[in-house]
Amino acid sequence: LGSLERANRIVMAPMTRSKSPGGVPGEDVAAYYKRRAENDVGRILTEGTTIDREGASFDPAIPNFPTEEALHGWARVVEDVHAVGGKIAPQLWHVGLARKPGTGPHP
Repeated sequence: LGSLERANRIVMAPMTRSKSPGGVPGEDVAAYYKRRAENDVGRILTEGTTIDREGASFDPAIPNFPTEEALHGWARVVEDVHAVGGKIAPQLWHVGLARKPGTGPHP
């Protein structure tokens, strides 16, 4: 892993949870990641976080980065994780084309 700093070789894989209403991670999201850091996860990869593209997500409860409010939410997550010695990095996510059955272009 080269110069990547970590407490151990345990890496938490990203698991999208849809727990950020309006794309903004709140106190519960910060507490979720903090608990992982407190329990010796060497590196945390966040759930999928959407980019500033309309088709990047089909779920408004998936966290994002493009808004100031979301960035403030992520700042809290990072502060809480770092406060207990954890390391965290985002998974940038673009789900691509996703439609509900029966919608969209028809042949």
